[in-house]
Amino acid sequence: MLKKDEKGFTLIELMIVIAIIGILAAIAIPQFASYRKRATNTKASSTVGTFKNGLSALNQDIGCYGISAQGATLNGAPGNAAAAAGAILSGPIVSASAGTQGAMVTGTNTATGATSAVGLSVPGDVFIQASTEAAGVNLTYLIIAEHLRGNRAYGVDGDLEAMMYFVQNELWVDKSAALAFNCVLPAANQVGVNDFAPGGAAAGGGGAPTATWAVLQ
Repeated sequence: MLKKDEKGFTLIELMIVIAIIGILAAIAIPQFASYRKRATNTKASSTVGTFKNGLSALNQDIGCYGISAQGATLNGAPGNAAAAAGAILSGPIVSASAGTQGAMVTGTNTATGATSAVGLSVPGDVFIQASTEAAGVNLTYLIIAEHLRGNRAYGVDGDLEAMMYFVQNELWVDKSAALAFNCVLPAANQVGVNDFAPGGAAAGGGGAPTATWAVLQ
């Protein structure tokens, strides 16, 4: 039996609780969206770093750089004697090994004919491409990466590999892209030239408000 003086919540009290929940949600949802963008951007930038290390290892092995590729084992690596542009890899892709087909960077030294490859995995929803210069001598490289749910693209030029560049556009978040980058790639990959530098081949990156490629601090 309920006592006569027992009461439930009043309408005003319920409205206050609902208002508090609404305020908390208004604060939390944008913070979560911002955190998700940072996490996805970090995944893309770290993948660029992984591919940069892979190209460095390839250069130590055969004395030149290479391109991104997939669908082959390391024993059957295609090299890149006749190709300057690498495949755009869309993760998740496992790392290629001697007995497993997967992602890799692979190159061919045009002077010696030596071909080699380094297996590298690509995380889910990351798009990445490694390319050499158009001359095909494989003396430098460009790496570009984006995450499908991120708002930044990242790039490294082999002529200044200690620097990472980025371009940003909020319209890229959750934008569907079937094996295509949202950012504008450098128009050329030139030996001895920083193609991301202002006024260089990458005059525009397609960002907003960061319209051109900028150094990642």
